[in-house]
Amino acid sequence: MNQLPIDVDAEAIFLDGTWYTRDDLGRKIKSMIDAGDFNLARPSAALEALSSTLQQVRTVSFRVTPDLADALNQLATRTGNSVGQLVREAVMQLLTQGAAPQESLRRDETVKAAAPTPPEAEPLVAQQAAPEPVLMPGPGALRAAGIDPNASQPIELTRRIEQPQGPSSTAEGGENRWFKQ
Repeated sequence: MNQLPIDVDAEAIFLDGTWYTRDDLGRKIKSMIDAGDFNLARPSAALEALSSTLQQVRTVSFRVTPDLADALNQLATRTGNSVGQLVREAVMQLLTQGAAPQESLRRDETVKAAAPTPPEAEPLVAQQAAPEPVLMPGPGALRAAGIDPNASQPIELTRRIEQPQGPSSTAEGGENRWFKQ
């Protein structure tokens, strides 16, 4: 399994502190050979991993209402991520929490609205979720946020973690911070 972060939107891989596309890695390998540096294992493995991942990437499409599409676009703009990245993160969260699709619904049934909750119902207890993977914004996300990914000044990226509400919640809110040097 590849351990280097890959940004599928920008088609780039993070190697030795820099995001590289396939062309960038090809030029890096060629310049290393031209300079007599034959220590090509890491750049070559990164190029292989990136090419393999991009060959296996699948496009999934689905339909949403205009309101949901607008809300998703606004969230992507506000967070500096692409819509694809937001959807991938949401699907990963859904899969890691072990949520199962509602099998009780048949194809021809449509859910119009959620059933009202009786006032005497107890609140649901939060389940222990798997640890969240460390996400590193790629050059595509940085460009979408209006940040030059090749800037020489340090860039601080912060993702706020909201504190769960309710009497049974014990998790603390916080922040994840990444620094680009």
